[in-house]
Amino acid sequence: MFRRCEATVEIRPFEPDDAQAALDLRVAAFSTEMHVDLDDGDVYAPDDLRLVAVDDGRVVGHLAVWPFAQSFRGRRVPMGGIGGVVVAIDQRGHGIGSRLLAGALDLMAERDMAISSLYPSTPAPYRAWGWEVAGEHVRRTIATRELLDLPPPPADVALRPFDLADLDDVLALHNDLTATEPGGLHLPRIWFERLLTPDPNDPELAVVAERDGTVAGLLLAAKTAATGPHDGFALRVLHLFGRDGGVESALWHNVASHFSVASSTRFNSQPADPLQFALARRLPDVDDSSHVWMTRLVDAPAAVSARGWPHVQGSCELTLRDRRRAGNDGHWTLAVDAGEGRLVPRSDHRVTAPTIDVGALSAMYTGFATAAALARAGRLVGASPSDVAALDQLCAAPAPFMRDYF
Repeated sequence: MFRRCEATVEIRPFEPDDAQAALDLRVAAFSTEMHVDLDDGDVYAPDDLRLVAVDDGRVVGHLAVWPFAQSFRGRRVPMGGIGGVVVAIDQRGHGIGSRLLAGALDLMAERDMAISSLYPSTPAPYRAWGWEVAGEHVRRTIATRELLDLPPPPADVALRPFDLADLDDVLALHNDLTATEPGGLHLPRIWFERLLTPDPNDPELAVVAERDGTVAGLLLAAKTAATGPHDGFALRVLHLFGRDGGVESALWHNVASHFSVASSTRFNSQPADPLQFALARRLPDVDDSSHVWMTRLVDAPAAVSARGWPHVQGSCELTLRDRRRAGNDGHWTLAVDAGEGRLVPRSDHRVTAPTIDVGALSAMYTGFATAAALARAGRLVGASPSDVAALDQLCAAPAPFMRDYF
């Protein structure tokens, strides 16, 4: 699959000997550091889901695929999370990034990852390869002192430091919670190993909540640069989740206990965050570090079959345009019946069937965009008012979000 072409740069699977060079590229692109030594405990993504671009023995590009799943209407869809996409500064503008994305699409198709999502540093290159804005990752900031106004936590919730022996319980709790969230990530164990393995050079606040002797919640926070003249630091809450609201309240009270040294707290949120219904004096502000994420249907029929759908019955013809994945390109009928969806190929298509590009269909698939909005944007062409109404009814879903950033 990965073979040298006429260009001097080869796209090939990642090998263990590429690790330091790939890390240096990522650090140079995404960090203020100039160089970081590879640690034996460094975990990024599974080696067999990483690609590198090599020019005369030098690693000049890197891309990784995380083996995630994403929930839509209560069902988990196998999803490849694209990350660590970087090209050496002297090699940019020569199509290396595009070739890495082409290789990633082939790799995800081989691994039966029906969809792919990513957080873009800029949307244009990913949009050109079929990804489209499809959901939000919301961050909010609040004065830490305001959290003291939360109702008292239940007396039967106890907090203690996280221990690596808690890892499997924490992972299961997270994945059970996000299975109910539109767009929620199902994370592999390697992801939480990466986050929760202690690093003495990068201390974090990791607290477990227990109820009835079992793990019931997690708080993972990091210290960031102080925002006030008398602060010791600010807090960045990376994860805060619990089995129920009472557990989460106990964890938020732990965050509040830092108010005397950390005047502000930034946290990953959700559109209808529970804090908005519990705080008395001031609501959290949406942070300017919030992100959108992009999604692409890798295997459109498999993606449609894997997702949950509304409990309605109906169908709509579509002409799907995907110039990067020939198996998606063509004439289809989207059929929905009692929560099940199918994308059925058609040879006797209507000449006037609506035409939609794969990125636009991906945005509608997650529930982020309506057919009406895509028609106004010129991404759903030739759709009659009845076509638009039918697609909006068939694809209706709650607004998608991810509490996790990757």
